Amino acid sequence: MFAPSGIRGLEEVVSGLPKNGLILVAGNPGTGKTIFSAGFIYSGITKYGEKGVYASIAEDRETFYQEMSELGYDFESLEKKGMFRFLNLITLLEEGTSTIIGEILNAVESLEAKRLVIDPFSAISQAFKDPREVRVFLHTFLSKVVKRLGCTTILIGEIPFGKETIGYGFEEFVADAVIILKNLRFEDKLIREIRILKMRGAEVRNPDLCFTLHGGFRVMPPFRYSAFKAVKKFKPSPDPPNAYSTGIPDLDEAIGGYPKGSTVMLEVDSKVQRQEYRLIVGSVIADFVLKGRPCLCIPSAGTTWKEIPENLKNWHKIGEEESSQLIRIFTLKERVDKNTPSYVIPWSPRDLEKSYEFFLRIEEELVKKYDKQALKMIGIDSIIHYFGEDGAMSLANLEAARQKYTGGLALWLAKPIYPEVVSKVKPLSDVHLKFTRKHGCLLLYGVKPRTPLYAVEMDTSKGYVLPKLTPMV
Repeated sequence: MFAPSGIRGLEEVVSGLPKNGLILVAGNPGTGKTIFSAGFIYSGITKYGEKGVYASIAEDRETFYQEMSELGYDFESLEKKGMFRFLNLITLLEEGTSTIIGEILNAVESLEAKRLVIDPFSAISQAFKDPREVRVFLHTFLSKVVKRLGCTTILIGEIPFGKETIGYGFEEFVADAVIILKNLRFEDKLIREIRILKMRGAEVRNPDLCFTLHGGFRVMPPFRYSAFKAVKKFKPSPDPPNAYSTGIPDLDEAIGGYPKGSTVMLEVDSKVQRQEYRLIVGSVIADFVLKGRPCLCIPSAGTTWKEIPENLKNWHKIGEEESSQLIRIFTLKERVDKNTPSYVIPWSPRDLEKSYEFFLRIEEELVKKYDKQALKMIGIDSIIHYFGEDGAMSLANLEAARQKYTGGLALWLAKPIYPEVVSKVKPLSDVHLKFTRKHGCLLLYGVKPRTPLYAVEMDTSKGYVLPKLTPMV
């Protein structure tokens, strides 16, 4: 049987934590062990009516309450209601382990607690004279007494920097579950990782996951895309000062929108699928179109012209009429027939100068007709394929300068097909975003301007697809 962990996102990967079992949560200092364990206790009380005891040898009551209240955990009121008890064991260290053990047992029995945290267990284990005594303690007190009391118990283990082993090295053999928390460097950013080394009675298919401490401990499961039929029209976001909205409120807040007259590079990792990066690209296209602004697209390699209006229809409820008025999609002449919609522009991109003049003519017609500057979404790989590396660099230079003059917006989609060219184009961008993946979690961050990592999820709660960004802090 499993007890619900109460940790957001974790139950999407495992059924919970072994009920009446011993769970070892370990990691270096600052990895979130206390927040994980406090969330386990707090949700157990508030969601499942299971009383809890938090036995701390690391900090006093006032500090604990203050830090937890900042996360929205009001333990003080729960204690007044008789649902929670905080044990400050710092003052008992000199009296020996038997006194500490007795204090914990008395609290669990008198409160009839069903959840217990000992933070950190490392401090108690150091008080034993012989490592064998620690093993006896784990087997007798925790493996038997706690099970008899029906109390799911978390032991917090400290792993010093530079070491890999937990305590004496045998704690993980006694525990029913072992969870390791880590702080890692990922593309010059901080990212937090939870690793489920052991979960007795459960099949763990995704043992390594990303997590964040934003608003409490939250595990970010692998991104899942589910087919979605829009029932409401996409709602554009207000434009930030002197900028265009990204179409994503969270991203507008993070970078202040896309500055008017700017060139934006969205660099996409090979681990990111087309449907996934469309969360970012599709949002700004939808925002432009529904504000009556024109949009010109040169799709990236592997994308057909049909996918763009189809995506806008299914995710944002933008129909053929709006697409035909404001969107122009450039595709090879040989791929167009009599049934192709009028907003699909056939062209033969062989000569750079003539092709660019043709492209600009279409843009100027739309800008003049709607009296609004255009968004240009361009796949760099397609431009390289059409005009070669030198031609792509020339076009990038021309376009970057043109945006400054017109006040429009260019979004360059960069896949890792031609990394050397992409590297040369980067300095021309005013905004540089990178879209990647770690342990199945989609991650977006800004190179220019610099931002922390954000986990990207698909939010359909408003009746249309809207990317949601969660800071990975």
